[in-house]
Amino acid sequence: MLVPKDMTVKRQSKNSVFVSFFNDERNVLQFYKELHPEAVDLTVDDIKIDTLESVIVNTLYNDLGFIVRDRYVLLVEAQSTWNENIALRMLFYLSETFRRYLNDTEQSELDEKRVQLPCPEMYVIYSGNGKKPEVMSLSEDFFGGRNDIELRVRVLSEVNQTLSGQYIGFCKVFDEQRRLYNNGIRAAKETYRICIENGYLTDYMRSHEMEVVDMMSELFDEETMRRQLEIAHRRRDLETGAAIGKELGMREGKEEQKIKIAKELLADGTFNNEKISKLTGLSLDKVNELAKKLQENNC
Repeated sequence: MLVPKDMTVKRQSKNSVFVSFFNDERNVLQFYKELHPEAVDLTVDDIKIDTLESVIVNTLYNDLGFIVRDRYVLLVEAQSTWNENIALRMLFYLSETFRRYLNDTEQSELDEKRVQLPCPEMYVIYSGNGKKPEVMSLSEDFFGGRNDIELRVRVLSEVNQTLSGQYIGFCKVFDEQRRLYNNGIRAAKETYRICIENGYLTDYMRSHEMEVVDMMSELFDEETMRRQLEIAHRRRDLETGAAIGKELGMREGKEEQKIKIAKELLADGTFNNEKISKLTGLSLDKVNELAKKLQENNC
């Protein structure tokens, strides 16, 4: 089975703020009510999160799936880069979601009686640049509209005060800060500050401050590593052994990067040693050792 070389990195990146935020049924409920304002009597108890995880050799998963009162199933993808295959991917996600739903409700497509299924809705939350269509169509995109098989995906791409709009705003702020600062912690802290000022995911940001900063810093490191790997792949004149050596070198250099970030945080003085240990992944003993050396150098 062919798997894109950067699939692992992309999944780790996406499995961060979006997945964490929408792992809370209260946020999912608000998101649904923003799409369906007529659902005034809906409660958290009516929401069942049913996101696909690690189904087929870690290649079939989606960002968010949830069922509402066994009547509706919503599948949602978060994309920072435009993907022309979203409608096809949604077809795979929907098929697997329905398969699991039949199993959970003890129904079978082999029975003579028609099974009961929740009505599907599909969305992609796009935080990248450029104007995109409001709807993606399986029939139109892949068969020029000359086929009876249809699946439509609504595209949400506007920055506004809905939850999807706030998430898009957060992504755009973070992308800008990553361009401005060659430092994951600095970019994360500036993103946090600006998002609070603009009202993007404010409650979540404030109640998960350390977790959000940690996730954004990891995302920064992942994207940096991905760019470095892409550069290495483009150097086709290098021998295979040299390319492998470069990749291994990047892995070994990650410890040095953690130490560098820890030193900057210690000098900044915003976080204590325990928080710096959690943010960087260094042991508390190592952070204490760095703090001691910094103090000695300043004496």
